[in-house]
Amino acid sequence: MKGRIIVIIAVCAAGIIFFISTYPSKTVRSFPNPDLPLVSPVLSAPPIDILSGNDPLLATRAWMTFQNYLEFARTHNLPGIKSLSHQISDTCNDPVKEQRCFALMDSVYIMASKLKMDEFKHIQADRRQIMMFTDGPIVAILYFTRDESLTPKMLGLRFCFEETTTPGRCVEADPKLRDQDGNGWWDNVESLFYR
Repeated sequence: MKGRIIVIIAVCAAGIIFFISTYPSKTVRSFPNPDLPLVSPVLSAPPIDILSGNDPLLATRAWMTFQNYLEFARTHNLPGIKSLSHQISDTCNDPVKEQRCFALMDSVYIMASKLKMDEFKHIQADRRQIMMFTDGPIVAILYFTRDESLTPKMLGLRFCFEETTTPGRCVEADPKLRDQDGNGWWDNVESLFYR
């Protein structure tokens, strides 16, 4: 049973990554067919721990952006998705591929609507980006960018599989190591940008 759950989560992660980004992180397993239906287990965790940013309302604002994004995905509201997103996939930017885009929206909604805010008990943030994440061994990570008014924009959702012997592998805890090229974007956030 545990093996099935891991396979289902991995397939879910692949679909989300394809919908929101074309560049998978080194901590996420990639699979060849991103259009498979998605399913996700519900995780539970204690309240959110603000790791940086010192804004207790930040998690709520980011979560509301995510919830509105999911509602727009459920209702196939592409203008709404665009208004809350940092970027849109090529599939959803092409009117000829509208049905495929709707299928991706459905997959994202089916999988991500099962997630709960209290599962994301950690948040890292600065003026450009936000990462909310759960504890392992299956770490769900929500990525946001922030616009000029510091409003969160949905960027992506990834899953990372941590071994119990190496917790912390999925999210860089040291602020000095998050941005290896020094351009102000954390490497995991930047890996989701379309080139």
